[in-house]
Amino acid sequence: MQRSPRSFAVAAASILCPLLVLACAASPAAAPAPSAPAAGVDASGAVTSEQRADAEPSSSIAPPLPMPTENWLDDRAEGRQSSLRKAWIRERHWAGPGVDWNELERRNGDRLRQRGNQLVTMAAAAPPWTERGSRNQAGRVHVAAHSPDGQALYVGSAKGGLWHGTLDGTGWEPIGDDLYGGAHWLAVLPHPAGGAAPAVLRATDGGSIHLSLDDGATWFEPTGIPQSSGIRRVIRGAGPAPAVFVVGRKSGSGGVGWAVYRSTDSGQSFTKVRDLGSYAGDLWTSRQVPADLLYLVDGNQCFVSADQGDSWSLRGTLPSVGSGQAELVGSEAGAPRLWAVQHTGSGELLRRSDDAGQSWTAIQTLSDYWGTLNASIVDADLFAWGGVECHRTTNGGASFKVVNGWGEYYGNPAGKLHADLPGMDVWPDGAGGEVWYVCTDGGLFRSTDGLSTVANLSLDGLGISQYYTTLTSAANPDHVVAGSQDQGWQRADAPPAAGTELLAFDQSISGDYGHAVSGDGTHDFVFTVYPGFVLISRGEDNPSLYTEDFPAGEAYSWMPSLTADPLRKDYFFLCATHLWHYTRVPGTNDWTASQYSNQNFALSSGEYLTGLAFSPVDGDRAFAVTNKGRFWASNDRGVTWAQGSGSGPGPQYFYGTAILASSTDVDTAWVGGSGYSGPGVWRTTDGGLSWQAWSTGLPSTLVYCLGEAPDGSGTVFAGTEMEVFRRDPGGAWYDISGGTAPAVPYWSVEALPDGQTMRFGTYGRGIWDYEIEPPCNYVAFGVGLGGVNDLVLDSASTTAIGQTHVFSVAGAPPFTLGILGLATASAAVPLFGGTVLIDPGGVTPLYFNTLAGTGAVSVQVPNDTGLVGATFFLQAVVIGPQPGEVHLSNGLSGTLCF
Repeated sequence: MQRSPRSFAVAAASILCPLLVLACAASPAAAPAPSAPAAGVDASGAVTSEQRADAEPSSSIAPPLPMPTENWLDDRAEGRQSSLRKAWIRERHWAGPGVDWNELERRNGDRLRQRGNQLVTMAAAAPPWTERGSRNQAGRVHVAAHSPDGQALYVGSAKGGLWHGTLDGTGWEPIGDDLYGGAHWLAVLPHPAGGAAPAVLRATDGGSIHLSLDDGATWFEPTGIPQSSGIRRVIRGAGPAPAVFVVGRKSGSGGVGWAVYRSTDSGQSFTKVRDLGSYAGDLWTSRQVPADLLYLVDGNQCFVSADQGDSWSLRGTLPSVGSGQAELVGSEAGAPRLWAVQHTGSGELLRRSDDAGQSWTAIQTLSDYWGTLNASIVDADLFAWGGVECHRTTNGGASFKVVNGWGEYYGNPAGKLHADLPGMDVWPDGAGGEVWYVCTDGGLFRSTDGLSTVANLSLDGLGISQYYTTLTSAANPDHVVAGSQDQGWQRADAPPAAGTELLAFDQSISGDYGHAVSGDGTHDFVFTVYPGFVLISRGEDNPSLYTEDFPAGEAYSWMPSLTADPLRKDYFFLCATHLWHYTRVPGTNDWTASQYSNQNFALSSGEYLTGLAFSPVDGDRAFAVTNKGRFWASNDRGVTWAQGSGSGPGPQYFYGTAILASSTDVDTAWVGGSGYSGPGVWRTTDGGLSWQAWSTGLPSTLVYCLGEAPDGSGTVFAGTEMEVFRRDPGGAWYDISGGTAPAVPYWSVEALPDGQTMRFGTYGRGIWDYEIEPPCNYVAFGVGLGGVNDLVLDSASTTAIGQTHVFSVAGAPPFTLGILGLATASAAVPLFGGTVLIDPGGVTPLYFNTLAGTGAVSVQVPNDTGLVGATFFLQAVVIGPQPGEVHLSNGLSGTLCF
């Protein structure tokens, strides 16, 4: 609970400056209502029971291993389940016409990158976060690269950022956790200044490219290459000063054209060296010797360049098959021997050239191919491609064999490849041989014998688990279950090992699982969903698994939302077109599904429930939301429903992803969802009759989850696409993830039994705990906002009473007057191109002067125990010498302690 920091206004003046008076009069502007959706807008991610090709029968035994679902190349190659998953993700990011949510999130990511760069130089404490694992269940890896000296390994993940470690897969450390989007492509080069740290260039498949010259401490965008434009390949040459080449979308092409870009200064700047038009071509160059030749597939032609792309000569012609895309790799052991895959409307065609691209031989039409392929450096006959499984030839393509079946992994995770291969890399080993790295949805694997055997490098410390949900037992907090993407249903049943805070998980069953719920908070009965059935885990200590079907004849999301029955821990509800109730047959491990309410929630095409919550104050009060942004409330435990005002699907473009009922007020609830064309969070205080926007302080983003502090304070937390936000009573949302918690999607949140911790499940960086009561020091927030928020407010002081607290302000014009404002609540008031981050209605001003662009304020805090626990927020403002010149700082928050 917040208390006024009385007696803290030492040396404060009684009159606010004109700027703060203006800020006080300003109020957060309501988001403009966009136009109504076009007719026929539908829920493209809806699934009906009749459509399911993989339905499992109701059973009282553990189901067989579900087939992997996540592939990455295209819908035709992926199969049905992955297509539905992608549609579900797209629908959750619902936005109005002309609103590109990817571009909005790219801007959010750039803000986080600037925030991370700024936090490196600040003394203020990072928010109180602790990483909790998984220690041993890695998620998707895309790329692996050796350091320039060949002594370190760099690994890029899907959403979990960039990591480095030793060549044998130990000593993993994340670099660039404030960099959103993972690392799908990677080039590690000598530092341009000859420093010990390499230059690390990282790119996502969406086109975001960044470079670090200090091993990930800070990142910046290279010049000369479009951002957010799509990337097909990043390659580096060999030798002491290798060039870097990128195949990416052209600037201003409308997402159609492709080009080749080159850097000769370790990735700091790029020049376009070839236009590919609309053809998605590919490059290859030697990995072993200084690259004097560069090979290119463009259309149905193979070109070569001997001057690093300045000029190109035609080498040979591939058969014309109507291809619009190709991949190219080569083996230095040949002349070189080149391998190319041409994409056509009827399949992917593998071809081989034994004379460096002059002539081409058809090998076969590929199946189970996702654009992943590579060739040996030392053996011209060794080549492999990947999809769900890894396909390998040792005789130049005369025959192929699978390295291992995807199901074999579960009996030998240390020595068998996990399913789904988004990347494959081959590097010289420095002794005349080579090392293969196979990137899977279950971590990174290494082979030193040409893929005859593989070893898992991600069994300890590569913290890139992709979690949809977590649930910690109220009976035993060492018991944690987690539902993941392609790493199955996982369970930890012991505290972390000595010397680490990371939990170790066992994978009980493969596949994708989300929405884990429990009626009493224990693990006696835990309900979760796979895209095809409900999985039921029964037993606190040695759980058994059971399955039940989804209801027939209904529409629901790819992962239907579940809610535990608050009156019976062995019952649960499932959200679909109608609300369904699953009750356990007495004395058995079978459940019966029945339609619980006659209310049809499909008021528009493809509409269905996506969230249900019962009030902890009164179990008869229930709240619900649909994928089209309609809000509902019930006063008879969900039997009858009334639609609340203020909901969609009209102007909001709101997909409900999270719902939370207040633990202290039966009439209050919150709903979170897509906030790209309207508010991302809504609140009701009248039992669901009406709903108001409650998103002040949030950027345009998707709210995945909402949680409430268990101390009764009314503090609410929101997990978004790449940040976590906190909202205290009377304040606005403010970011609490900066500096420590990674920039990843925060899919789930739960309040731990200790009453002091919020636990978040992330999609890419595992599980993270946030300590609600902060440590005894100042924490920065609102960093990297840009605009006129260009001052740096900092403090190395603790927040102890009876001490002198010192605050510094940097980046101001010299010889100007500044005010350090102190308030008891946060805010988010747009003003003069910036953001006021503290409540302007109750600011205490502390004045300072800037000399050489810096200022300082010292405050003696009384040794008054009545002040302990008081939370306050600070922000600096400086009026510059030019008319209308205003400078604002980031914010600091602090809670006074002993």
